[in-house]
Amino acid sequence: MEHHPTKIVEERLTAGLQPIRAFILAQALYHFMDGGIQEAIASSKDLSVSALAQNLNLHKKRLRGFLRYLANEGYVRLTDNDTVNLTATGQEIADFHPWYKLLIGGYAKTFQQLSLVLKADGPYAERDSASVGVGSCGISQHDALPMTRQLLEKIPGQWRTVIDLGCGDGSYLVDLCKANPNIRGIGLDSDPISVIVALEAASYHGVADRVYVQVGSATALPDFSQEARPLCFITAFVLQEVLEQSGRSAILEMLNSVFDHYPDSYWVVIEVDHRPNDPTVMKKGLGLAYYNPYYLIHNLTQQRLEKVEFWEKLYHEAGLHTVSIVYPDPSYDSLGLKVGFLLARDR
Repeated sequence: MEHHPTKIVEERLTAGLQPIRAFILAQALYHFMDGGIQEAIASSKDLSVSALAQNLNLHKKRLRGFLRYLANEGYVRLTDNDTVNLTATGQEIADFHPWYKLLIGGYAKTFQQLSLVLKADGPYAERDSASVGVGSCGISQHDALPMTRQLLEKIPGQWRTVIDLGCGDGSYLVDLCKANPNIRGIGLDSDPISVIVALEAASYHGVADRVYVQVGSATALPDFSQEARPLCFITAFVLQEVLEQSGRSAILEMLNSVFDHYPDSYWVVIEVDHRPNDPTVMKKGLGLAYYNPYYLIHNLTQQRLEKVEFWEKLYHEAGLHTVSIVYPDPSYDSLGLKVGFLLARDR
């Protein structure tokens, strides 16, 4: 029997291609920002494409084609004189660079492996850990860092040393130490590139004498007995990795070990409530724009999200109580899916 393809009209074709348009645009905007092109245009009025190519050591013809694409999407303006300027949308996109760094720079290869990962015997998907760390720290400036500051204010007396497990590019730790001149910061991260970036950040911001970062794991902590106490440990979006990679018992062992050695310590945990089946949040704009892909990523990579109730039960089992719980500023994120805990040992 002869097969006739389904007739496709232009309006339906246009609608069907929108996900492809969004995919290519997201990739283009990531490289537009990460390659320094957006910043270079923003800092120079009526910059010529030739000068831009020369300044950034780019291929002029390909760059012009790339900018023409972004002009058609409304991010830049190209003039007949071959100059380029940002539109208001092109200016604003820089605010969202950390999200592009995390989801596109960090997880592009993850989605390229989707068919393989979905097989019954498929492996975990890969990711770019350095980009994930930088993007996550950038996003944290808007949620996890303010939440951590709120929780630290709940600690009675003066905490002296903050230990960031999974510190990424160090910006989180550097900001805490800049704001609190009487404390020392220690960072551990499994990615050597992130550690180098973190040490450079500490030097650049003038806190290298109070911030020390090294390659390390949350489940194999060094000795902190010589550090000024009380200590405050921080795990922002880290326990989800330990849970999948080492299991629930490893988290219990880690918490018990720390509080056995340093019973006067505190622990800040920032995690994401696992509610992908909850239409009250997943049908909201931010739910679909951010948390829906975020939940998918954590199904594919070696990470495991859980509900808040799971974490509360685990903390209780470790002999800890919750001193305080905080959420992001609702003007930024009203969904209440990111949750911060301040934990202490029952006394």
